[in-house]
Amino acid sequence: MTHIAPPKTSYELLPKFVMAAKTSFCSSSLSLFSSSLTMEQLIDVLNLLKRCDFPQRRWKELGLTLGLHKNTLDAIKRDNDTTDDCLTECLSQWLSRADNVNSKGGATFDSLSDALKSMNENAAADKLHLEKHSTCLAIDIFNTHHPLLSQSLSDPVSVAIVLQREGVITRQVLANVESASPSVPNQREVLLAAIIVAIESKYSLLQTFASVLCKFTGNVKLGTVIQRDYGISSRNELF
Repeated sequence: MTHIAPPKTSYELLPKFVMAAKTSFCSSSLSLFSSSLTMEQLIDVLNLLKRCDFPQRRWKELGLTLGLHKNTLDAIKRDNDTTDDCLTECLSQWLSRADNVNSKGGATFDSLSDALKSMNENAAADKLHLEKHSTCLAIDIFNTHHPLLSQSLSDPVSVAIVLQREGVITRQVLANVESASPSVPNQREVLLAAIIVAIESKYSLLQTFASVLCKFTGNVKLGTVIQRDYGISSRNELF
């Protein structure tokens, strides 16, 4: 994971929620792809499988391949009405490391990928790896521009309001950015910490972030250069 030097703002002057955001920014990048998964990432794993077009009807076979017992899966089927609910509970049990999950590699991106391949869901497995590659690319671009963003991003509260409307950040993040007033550096830090988490869960949100920046006169250059770098990198991947 690319190391990001901490901003020059003194730690002692940062509110607690800013410190929490900084810790998340430095430690969570690419956690969906590079470390053991947790229950807190259930929605991210579900969304990832949906984007990869995994056929939900095969949830039971997926569970068996990931190390869950047949009795566990039978109980899931008995207690849930829809295929979507069954897949959700199946992944929940996997993330909880139930049954023989640890013997199958644990709850990790690699074990999920291996399971898809063993089920001959090669298209889904390929898309899964494309998601990982594209996320790495997006985060590398964001990290490259983070020092300038942390120093030069103007009007972070207004930017956060638009990003919340676009679904990039939550209402809670917006409230945290607003609560960091009147310190603009603190507002930037909270916002940027949330952006890296958003990009990690869905890499295309980097483009949304850049587009939103371009709506503000003081941030047009920042947004344009991010769009340029993402476009260049994406085109290079085609050749």
